[in-house]
Amino acid sequence: MASGTLQSAGITRHAMWAARLVVLVAFFDLFMQFPTVAPYAEDFGASAALIGIIVAAYSFTNLFGNLGAGFVLDRWGRRGPVVIGLLITAVAVASYSLVQTSEQLIGVRAVHGIGAAILAPGAFAIIGDGAASDRRGHAMGVTGALIAVAALIGPPFAGILRDVWNAETVFLVDSVIVFVTLAVFVVTTREVPLATTVQTELGSRVQSQPYISERAGLWAAYAATFAITVGIGTLVTYLPLVLEAQGETAARSGYSFGIYALVAMVVMGSPISRASDRFGRFKPLVIGLVGVAAGLGVLGVVSGYGGVAIGMAVFGLGYGFVFPAAAALVTEATGAGRRGMAFGVFYAVYSFGVVVGSVGSGRLAEMQGNLEGVPFVVSAIIVLAVIPVVWMFKSAVVSENRQT
Repeated sequence: MASGTLQSAGITRHAMWAARLVVLVAFFDLFMQFPTVAPYAEDFGASAALIGIIVAAYSFTNLFGNLGAGFVLDRWGRRGPVVIGLLITAVAVASYSLVQTSEQLIGVRAVHGIGAAILAPGAFAIIGDGAASDRRGHAMGVTGALIAVAALIGPPFAGILRDVWNAETVFLVDSVIVFVTLAVFVVTTREVPLATTVQTELGSRVQSQPYISERAGLWAAYAATFAITVGIGTLVTYLPLVLEAQGETAARSGYSFGIYALVAMVVMGSPISRASDRFGRFKPLVIGLVGVAAGLGVLGVVSGYGGVAIGMAVFGLGYGFVFPAAAALVTEATGAGRRGMAFGVFYAVYSFGVVVGSVGSGRLAEMQGNLEGVPFVVSAIIVLAVIPVVWMFKSAVVSENRQT
């Protein structure tokens, strides 16, 4: 895509940064839940297994919402659905402070997941529409770095709010932030075109793209994303409980997620994010998956907060390699007329991985009867098992390129 394509697509730089703001706040909202929801559910007397279900309720509805979001984004455009998603998200988050039972908490989590489902696919579709072809890895890396900023600030901020006030304060502050983002997005994205307009201008490219390369790239991105989010789901559900059982504060639990976010932010916000633009997408995917598995392995076998810090840092390093390459693969494997659906599936896979990690770690914790490292080790094994799958898709792409 030439540099002038951004202008012809109607995606201004202001719109690109407004989309990045939505990504930042969507994940800030998500990461604020990490050190908050599991202990909040525990306050209602939920068991370890039920806590896993409560945490996963968001991701479960988010998964199906992502799939529907893809169709909506490609049929009715990017801007309107994102606005509606921000509004639902803000209202749902505020409702957390009103629940009285575990069942009500599951319901609010479910609505929250549906509302947030449109945000990341819509924002990434806007960014993909405007990104130049030789800078997609870097563009996704910069956006991914904002996700890491959210992960860096969100968990400790939420932990501090919960320690000083209570969990209800966390949810109300989060809701206000989403409402402000809604106002900013509405003002700065008036020129974002409908998907049908973008497809007319940009969508013809995908018609000449080799079928196997397109599908292999998408499946490799989806497989890698599933692997790392299984790890995230395990961390979200299990790590706060482990740390609190060791006598650590909610803020300290938040700092743990901040370590992983800081390392991921440095990787994705630095020239390292250009690696997939220079050397291809698959090598960073494999390197990152190895890092994610290693981080989970450290968490599973090393005790004490020092071990947690090391494990989270290594996990963040791996995540920083995987995410930009995977998002760039999704962008270049589709034309603008199908990019919303592709990113909808991408984030559906993201949600599904978190569901598997959350529910699975909760079940394992209940089976173990005490807080040990088994869920982390099992997650690491799942990540390692995905590596040969990703490499298989790479082989399919290489084989077709040689034939053509």
